[in-house]
Amino acid sequence: MWLIIAAVISLLTIGYITWKTKKNNTQLQLQFDQIIQLRQLIQFIRYHRRYCHQKIVSNKTNNKINESVKNQRHTLKQTLSILIHQADTNHKPMFRILRQEIQRLFTDYPHYSLQRSQAVHGRIIRHIMYLIDDVISSSLLTAEKDTTFEHYQAAWPVTLNALDNLNRFRWTIEHYPSDSKSYARELEMHVKMIQRRLGQISMISQQTPPIWPIEKLLQKFQEIQFNNQDEKKLKEELYLYSIQISDTIFQFFDLIINDIADDLAITVPNITTCAINLGHNKQA
Repeated sequence: MWLIIAAVISLLTIGYITWKTKKNNTQLQLQFDQIIQLRQLIQFIRYHRRYCHQKIVSNKTNNKINESVKNQRHTLKQTLSILIHQADTNHKPMFRILRQEIQRLFTDYPHYSLQRSQAVHGRIIRHIMYLIDDVISSSLLTAEKDTTFEHYQAAWPVTLNALDNLNRFRWTIEHYPSDSKSYARELEMHVKMIQRRLGQISMISQQTPPIWPIEKLLQKFQEIQFNNQDEKKLKEELYLYSIQISDTIFQFFDLIINDIADDLAITVPNITTCAINLGHNKQA
């Protein structure tokens, strides 16, 4: 009799543990689906910034690209609605604020200056990054994945610092006098800082680094001709170079996301980029 009772208790315990594990894994998968959707939002905002940059700089209209952007905006709004619906109660206010900021961007961007466009898009990207941080942190802490959380926390501030250096690089492009001797030196300093921070992330991550090695960041910068070049062309070349930096930073951040996914044994699909040809086929 006691053996039967013990067997029943054991089976119930195993069943509960199995159910609990499956429930936790399902919840983690849902949360990481949110993270991937947020990363896709970043990809679109980066693309939209590039789109606005070209409209401001060249003042040209391309109906095909305009229609594509319009469709992407519609998809983005649908994604935001889904994210708000799925978000935890604690995260809903930040998602709603994000939606308001993006709606304001879509309304006001035709009137933006180049500097204003950079600032607004950058602020929205940072908002999304903080949402990603909140979702990752809460999911890992809830699942009691302390080691994975510490691994993530080691890379998170380095990523933010790299983005800050990128913002300073872009600010310098527009605000420093290009004929100043300190112009190239100031820009190079930011490149070196970004290179160092990406090296830190590379050492933290368990993944294979992106194809475009960080060692080439400085080399690519030093190939830019600062002397005897039209100021407008020089600034555009520097901005296009900054897109490569931006691509690399987010590729390295994705390495950390994949580290977490591997540790938790959950599926993270490849991030779909907004592959729209804007002349240089790059995102800002």
